[in-house]
This record gives sequence, structure tokens and C-alpha cells, in this order.
Amino acid sequence: MNCLTKKQFAKARDFMYGYAQDIDLAMFQYFFENKPKEQVIEILEKYQNEDGGFGTLDYDFIFHKSCLKQTESACRYIFSLNISETHHMIPKLMKYIVENYNKDTGEWDNLTVPEVNDFPHAWWWEHEERVKAVVKNYDDLISNYDPNTNSALAGMIMKYSRYVPEELAVYIKKIVIDKILRNNNYFQDGMLSDLYFVNALPEEKLKNKLLERLMGEGKLFCLLDEGWGTERAYKACIWIDSPNHPYYAMYKTDVDDNLTKLIDTQNEDGSWSPSWRWGTDEIWKGVEQRLKGLLTYNFLWSLYKFGRIES
Repeated sequence: MNCLTKKQFAKARDFMYGYAQDIDLAMFQYFFENKPKEQVIEILEKYQNEDGGFGTLDYDFIFHKSCLKQTESACRYIFSLNISETHHMIPKLMKYIVENYNKDTGEWDNLTVPEVNDFPHAWWWEHEERVKAVVKNYDDLISNYDPNTNSALAGMIMKYSRYVPEELAVYIKKIVIDKILRNNNYFQDGMLSDLYFVNALPEEKLKNKLLERLMGEGKLFCLLDEGWGTERAYKACIWIDSPNHPYYAMYKTDVDDNLTKLIDTQNEDGSWSPSWRWGTDEIWKGVEQRLKGLLTYNFLWSLYKFGRIES
């Protein structure tokens, strides 16, 4: 089993210190160099706006104000850091999330805001005001429910439910669970969000039931795009995130192959590059450098958890 060498790790570390966005460098320092969690949270908090939402943390658009998609990106840091529900960042955040929920559709309808179109952004996040869907009944709501981003935000509702009206939390929870149990057509982005929701649940029996539905029978990795790429690797590293994962044995060959390819495809400068792009060359140059920092931290942490970094 090959491992990332000490020299390769040192190059990755140098890249993080030289080019990564401050929050991604702080995450690297927290997990690898014992940086105090409180200092990392202070950096994350700089990206929270007065309305409780977050900006700047999604790499598919450059936008400093709040929108739900940016806020979901912040939630992923919050999950990783396991920030206490008593931290003053959380009540403001949950107020923002709850206020933007549409109970009629069961979703957070507009993940971006119109102003996003005035700033550089990937074409797939061009803002189009969503017309309120006409939901005939609950079955219709479940049929039309899109897990992508919605289920990740629902995971925040589960994690910090003390700030959510109990009736609303129960309603949101039921929607995501019913969608998972009734659905037969899973997609990779929705899967990513579903897993944030499932991992936030306190009930182990329910969590295991949903994981079996999402990951059982060896169907997980077939959802990924064909061919090698860092987008594929990024999702794979989140889906099966450690050798202690209950489904690691089922997907061991795929996971180990993924990690080996990561080691083999590290850039000369120590980073990993995205396998997608958007925008003009000038805009993409800055975005890519920041995104490489995020990917490099994430991949190093995955390699470490699987014992694939030379000691």
C-alpha cells in the first residue's frame, strides 16, 4: 500500500501556507498542527453576515453577501468542527436558515439571490427566481423534493434543533426521511447532502436504516461520474470518510483505489487541482488557487484518516 511521502506532505503544507484561503489553512492547522478550535471558529465567523447567513465560502461564485448556497458551504465547516450549539454564531445562523424555509414546498426555494448575477459566478448558479411550486399533496411534495443542498440544511436543523420550533423540525425531518426511503434514483450531489442529514441524526437505529438505503447493496460508487477527477474524489472522501465507516468493507476496493489515485495525482506544487472550471481565465486563476487550498486540505485529511500518509 503506497502512502503520501513526507516530502509530498511537506509540499502540500507549503502550498497551504502560501495560497490557501484563511479558513482552509486554519482547518489544516487545526487537524494537523493542533491549532485551537476557538481560533478556527473566529476565522469562520468573519464570513458570517449580520443577517446570520454566510458569504464567500462557496467556490462556484464570488459573492460576499448571504445566500443559502454560501451558507450551506459554511455549514460543512461547522459540521467538521462540531461547533457547540451555545456558540453565539449558531442562533443567528439558525434564525437565517429557518426564516428562509418554505414549508409549502418543503425546501429552501431560492439557494441564491438576484445579486449573485452581478458578480462572477459559475453558469450553473445563475440566479433565476423560483416560482412557488403548486404542491397538490404530501406525496407530490416528496416526489418533487430535491435533496441537493436542502438535505444538508435539514442536517443543520437536526444538529441545532433547540433553535427551531419543534413542529417545524419534526416536519423537515419527516420529509427528508421519507424522500430517502421512497427514492430509487439517487444522484451524487443529493447523496452528499443526504449524508450530512443522516450523520446529524441522534437515533442510531434510524441512522443505520437510512444508511442501508443510501449505501447498501454496493450501489454507491456507481453514482459517480465516469473517469478520474478531483470532483469524484472529493465526494468519495466524504461518502466513506474513514476506515471505521460501517460501509467501508463493502467499498474498500473503490476507496483504496481512490486514495491511491490521489497520491499519484498530486501536483508538483503540492496541491490538488479541481477537474472543472468556470469563468474567464483571469477570474478562474484566482478562484482556482483558493479552491486548490480547499481540496488539498480535504484530501490530506482523508489520506491521514486512512493511514495513507508516511509517518
